[in-house]
Formats: sequence, structure tokens, C-alpha cells
Amino acid sequence: MLNTLIKVDPGILSIPSGNGHIMVSNALQGRIFAEIDGVLLHRLVKDLAENPSPVEFNNLGGNSLWPGPEGGDFAFNYPPNGSWYVQDGINRVPTATVSCTDSEIKVAKEIELVNRKGKTVRLKMQRHVRGLSAAELPEAKWNLRTAGYTSIDEWIPLDEISTNDALLCAWSLEQFPGAEGIIGFGKCRNTDNCLNDDFYGSVAERTSYTENSWIFHLGGPKRLQIGVKANSDPELIGAFDAARKMLVLRYTTLPGSGKYINIADNDQATGPYGAADAYSIFNGSQELDFHELETISPMQVTCDGKLATSKLVSKTIFATADDNALLLDYLKNTTGIIL
Repeated sequence: MLNTLIKVDPGILSIPSGNGHIMVSNALQGRIFAEIDGVLLHRLVKDLAENPSPVEFNNLGGNSLWPGPEGGDFAFNYPPNGSWYVQDGINRVPTATVSCTDSEIKVAKEIELVNRKGKTVRLKMQRHVRGLSAAELPEAKWNLRTAGYTSIDEWIPLDEISTNDALLCAWSLEQFPGAEGIIGFGKCRNTDNCLNDDFYGSVAERTSYTENSWIFHLGGPKRLQIGVKANSDPELIGAFDAARKMLVLRYTTLPGSGKYINIADNDQATGPYGAADAYSIFNGSQELDFHELETISPMQVTCDGKLATSKLVSKTIFATADDNALLLDYLKNTTGIIL
């Protein structure tokens, strides 16, 4: 799959990290990808990458940056009258390189989107990606192969827009292959009612809790999704893929200002502020056979009620090993989470 990625975007931007590289593809709308020892870690759909649809959503993988909300009255994924879609600004418009050094990549693009209210919103998207150094990755004593990066993702309004007309937050969807048998998890300082499952249905039968962590068993017959509430003081989310011998950890900074909005792909019966999630995990189930680890920023508003820049700060760490026990031992000893 790594060869496919390079074939699709021969000019892909790449920076080293640990035992691999972090890559940003302008041709694929600014998506982020990672590899360790020549193995691509993210999901990549070969046919879609090589022959993207001119009309349908090209859900081909990687880490993509979306504007929230997806559903509800202010949705960017529903026209004023019509069914779910992904607009060209997200689905097709490439990014351009702002700068690229040995350790950092910056890309950007300007787009127009129309929300469900019919409001045209002009936005600038920026991604600033930095490869993690050896000192920032799991110590060598764990005998793991690692890579990682931080990203500063921004949606910047290019016009003055009232929150009566549009809402906006930055939302990073990091996509990986597989669902059945994969274990999603997270850590919160308060696990009492920390998960929101107002997406596709109850996850009660696929979740369990300890004092400060939770587990979400992926797979099963139908797609499911959870949000991790910002007021539960979440520390991280992650996924353990025993078949691939891979562990992924994702972190985001809770900025302490702004207002979280409901990102769910539904009618949002409780309104655009009826959910306030800082993280989410999407379980594509046996049907779609992929999963997503998502980080979400709050909406920022000026003192006179206009949309301001929504900035999302995230970190992703990847670890692989010859023995899954090494990954589980590392997870237990550094986070306290026992799978």
C-alpha cells in the first residue's frame, strides 16, 4: 500500500519519525499518513486512490481534516434540500505546500462550503505537521518500533459569519483498516457517564469500564460510534489491533475556551449543543471493515458573535512489535490501561 500511495502522489511530503516516516499528501486533500519499516499504517483504498470518483465521496483513508458539524440544522454534509454528501472543498480540492523542512510540514487551501441553512462559508484550512523525535516516542526499553507526529489543524473563516448562520469546529478523522477483533479504549479522570453514543445506537453491549478507563470492542454486525465527553476530562483514546500487532494512541489538547458542538451525523434532536465531545471512535463494523480515531476542537466565537478560528492540536503515536505482549505491557505501564 505504501507503493500505491507514492504512485498516486509522487510529490508526497515526508518527514522522519522514529522507525518510519510521516507523510502529507497535497494530492489527497492534505491527508496525513504514516509508515514504519516500509509498512503503511493507515487505511488506503487502492482503487479509490488510483481512480477517484468524480461524483461520490472518496473515502480512501489516512487522517483527514473535516469541518463540523456533519449533521443537524447547521450541517456541512447536508444541502438545504437533499441527502448526505461531501462537498468538493473537502472531497476533491488539493492542498498546497506552505513550507517543508526536515521535521515539519505545513499545507493549506481555501474553499467554499454551503451548510444546511444555505449559508456559503469561505474557509482557509491549514495543517502544520511535525514528526516526533526519538525522545518523544516510547523508550527503547519497550522493544517497540515506533513513529508519531503532532498536528495543528485550523479552520479559519475568511468572512464575518454570525453563529446564527453557521457553526464551525475542526475535526480530525484518523482512519485504519479493520474492525472485528480490534479494541478501542480511552482514559478519563471521570468515567461516570463519560461516553456519548447518540450516533448509530447503543454501545452498551460492546463497552466496559474500570475506575479511569473504558474499552470499546469494535466489529459486530452494524456500525457504531462513541463520543468521549469533554467534561469527563479525557486524557487519550487508542486502538489495539492484535492481528497487525499495532497500537495507536491519540491525544488532543482541551483548550479551556470555546464551545463544543454536536458533530453527529443525525438530526441532532437535542440541538447543535446537545453533545460536547473531545474525542470519538467510529466502528465501521463487519460491513465497512475500518475504524477511526477522532479528535475534536470546540467552536470559537468573537465577542460580537462571529465565527473565529477553530484550532485543533493533536498527537498520534504508533507502535508495532513482534509480540503483542510487548504492546500490552507498554500500554499498561505507561497509561494504566489493561486490555
